[in-house]
Amino acid sequence: MRILHVSNFGDKHNARLYWNQCFKISNGFIRNGHNVYNFSDRDRSRSTIFNKFNDNDFVQKELLQTIENYRPNLLVLGHADRITNKTLRQIREKEDIKIIEWNVDNLYLDNTLNKLLNRSHCLDGIFSTTADEQITKCVSGNFITFFPNIVDSSVENLQIYKNSNHSKDVFFALSHGVGTGILRKKNTSNEDNDPRVVFMDTLKTNLPNIKFNFFGMRGKQPIWANEFNNNIKDCYMGICLQREPILKYSLSDRIAQYLGNGLMVFIQNKTHYHEILRNEKEAVYFDDVSDLAEKIKFYKHNKDVALEIAHNGHKRIHSDFNEKIITNYMLDCLKYKDIGCLEGKYNWPIHFYN
Repeated sequence: MRILHVSNFGDKHNARLYWNQCFKISNGFIRNGHNVYNFSDRDRSRSTIFNKFNDNDFVQKELLQTIENYRPNLLVLGHADRITNKTLRQIREKEDIKIIEWNVDNLYLDNTLNKLLNRSHCLDGIFSTTADEQITKCVSGNFITFFPNIVDSSVENLQIYKNSNHSKDVFFALSHGVGTGILRKKNTSNEDNDPRVVFMDTLKTNLPNIKFNFFGMRGKQPIWANEFNNNIKDCYMGICLQREPILKYSLSDRIAQYLGNGLMVFIQNKTHYHEILRNEKEAVYFDDVSDLAEKIKFYKHNKDVALEIAHNGHKRIHSDFNEKIITNYMLDCLKYKDIGCLEGKYNWPIHFYN
């Protein structure tokens, strides 16, 4: 199958964001035997200043020309905001093609719901890292389904649980500044109103004897690429803290970076992720800052148990949520009318709405 993958491949970042989902998804399709061509809509949009004033007309023409040259069987969109619905309708009129979109943002943040609602009628299906029934608002003659955050052994290639000595205990990194790579004034000036920053401040106050490795807050710049790897391996525990509102299974892709590199992860109970990763077998869950503090103290004094949980979680995520399995799930959802046949084939609860 020929697959055209349109997403933000971030050429301007010079590989700083090489761990992004778009690369893992393309890797998965290729490793499953498909031919993939990557089309970076935002990089093409930046190629001429005129795109700012004409609804990215140049990008639309380039995509249509790429479709004509490549003749894909499947068009995959990932946060491809520079592509218009008008262009997608033109493609449908001319080509025998399926069109799907994947999305990893919280449904109620960053205008995600409106974006998906606006796009839905142009798509055969939507894949979301949220499983909450509220995603059914995005269904318009198609389907929407949950998929787990993707791990890729060529990206998440550390095995931190194998280490016996760590210079620090707990890792946490906010990804403020994805576009620029650094903290901006709007981030630093509003930190006292950011629940995640306040949560981490309280946690550190409650645990003076724990060595934390926090980034992207309180004057510590966010870290990326190789610098991220160099710092995450100093710890053996990591905290997955979500932005409000918390929806079912809706985790940041930090879960793939943390667990995929071999940290033992703490996850909020409100995410219901214990239905996917087993509690105290593959991950550890907490209710609030006090609960988390007590659990960090326990695993600080029972490091061997923490490393065993980290090992189990690492094994699970790499075996069940890797790039080949997730992209195969996407193709299966397009292939089968009776989605019930996928129950048991994939090792997560299937949430599929149409």
